[in-house]
Amino acid sequence: GTAAVDFSAQAKAWDDKPGRRERAAAIAASIRAVLPLERVMSAIELGGGTGLLSRALADHLGPVSVTDVAPGMVDVARALLADARMPGWSAWIYDVERDPLPSARFDLVLSQLAWHHLGDPAAALRTAWELLTPGGYLALVDLDLDPEGYFHAESHPEFQGPHGFDRNQIRAWLTEAGFVDVRFDLAFMERKVVAGVVRDVPLFLATGRRPR
Repeated sequence: GTAAVDFSAQAKAWDDKPGRRERAAAIAASIRAVLPLERVMSAIELGGGTGLLSRALADHLGPVSVTDVAPGMVDVARALLADARMPGWSAWIYDVERDPLPSARFDLVLSQLAWHHLGDPAAALRTAWELLTPGGYLALVDLDLDPEGYFHAESHPEFQGPHGFDRNQIRAWLTEAGFVDVRFDLAFMERKVVAGVVRDVPLFLATGRRPR
């Protein structure tokens, strides 16, 4: 779709935008503080772009599959993953809403700022549950409710999706999908300058586990 085309066009310079690497590092630290990550764990990042978040966790995970709907993002991710620190990592095109479920199952499903681009976020959480091995974890990072649309105001003023999520709604969707041990933490505080005014937009980390 249009979003995939737009994100493909931005892929080569994606990691270089000021603050993106720092945000990924901070979010990675928030995930490590909550989940018992191990070097033997396999993971899949959904809507992963260039794999910024996964790469920030490279010293704490086993092989990771970085997936995205934008071919340009996957191409850049594939090139970046050709690194001795990331043996067995891969990048491929995958649409969590439309593509058939891959055959592999993972110990961790990761996603950062992708869910607000989805048409049916509740259904995608059910798919995330299916992608997990029994006992596997979900780490979902997205916008808390942003009713004024500050997050996208300057960079994507045309954005029509949900301006963040109510944590209680996400909790309900996760519970309905079958997740247990659901909890919320602050993943990162995004600072945006909108019309010359500094606005803080919190990003939540929602974690849960597929029962064994």
